[in-house]
Amino acid sequence: MKTMLMFDDTGYIYLQISGSYRTPQGGLQYLEVEIPEGKMVKSIDTATIPNAPIYDSAPLTNMDMVSNQLAVVLKSIIQ
Repeated sequence: MKTMLMFDDTGYIYLQISGSYRTPQGGLQYLEVEIPEGKMVKSIDTATIPNAPIYDSAPLTNMDMVSNQLAVVLKSIIQ
């Protein structure tokens, strides 16, 4: 099975991907960002300098879905 390894100049491996992946085109860069709660990074805007993350809403977790359903049920019981 083909595996892609991302590593630095010292040989330290940061990421190992097997299966389906996209091969990097050109150099690799990195950003250190604080991701807001409830968001995920969709892509990086490389047209701006410095490059900036493009955020999207994160999908609800199973716990979030259960909490929302419980809130609806409790609201219907109270009314």
